[in-house]
Amino acid sequence: MIKHCNYLSNGKVNQLNNKNKELSSKIFLSLLVVLGFLTKIVSEFLHETGHGIFVLLFGGKILEIYISPLWPLQLSWIRWSFPGQIGRLELAIVYAGGILLCLAISFFIQSLLLIKEISWFYQLGLAWLSFWAFLNGCGYLILGGIKPFGDIEQLIKLGCLTQQISLVLGLSLFTIGCYILSKIFFSIFSTIFSAKTSKILIIIFWMQVPAYALMILASRGIG
Repeated sequence: MIKHCNYLSNGKVNQLNNKNKELSSKIFLSLLVVLGFLTKIVSEFLHETGHGIFVLLFGGKILEIYISPLWPLQLSWIRWSFPGQIGRLELAIVYAGGILLCLAISFFIQSLLLIKEISWFYQLGLAWLSFWAFLNGCGYLILGGIKPFGDIEQLIKLGCLTQQISLVLGLSLFTIGCYILSKIFFSIFSTIFSAKTSKILIIIFWMQVPAYALMILASRGIG
């Protein structure tokens, strides 16, 4: 009788554990989507802020900032003015500011997540922000190296960058960041899912990158 009760008790515990795991995975996936969308908008703001910081440092004035929630179908932008002429180098820094700030923040967060242990919720939010900031900077360099547009086009016109350098630099940084972010996201996924499932999720996660690239190229009339 005692053994029979133990079997029933163990069965109920296992059933409860399975329900808790299922609930945890649903909450995790919901947060994955929500935090992904919110941090995407934050990364867009960071890019435009990167321009704005240098505009102000060089004595300019920010006229307007637009942050698009529809990226990559629609790009964000910033408008500025200077009281007079500024040098070619200063202008180049202003145009490069968005890319530089995004990449600096992304790799800083990546380094932080590799050396410091925090709860998976904060890890997930920071990892997403790092991913979007990373994609913002590297994406600009890679796609701008294929067909110059936006900041990359302006930098090339100023003679501070070439398509080839933009492409090689973007691909090099992407390789490094892709490896580090994969380790970070695998660690996060592993808190909820098995190692095998986490590896599959990593593959699915990175499949969004070529989809975004195609959307941007199509929106620019490239391809």
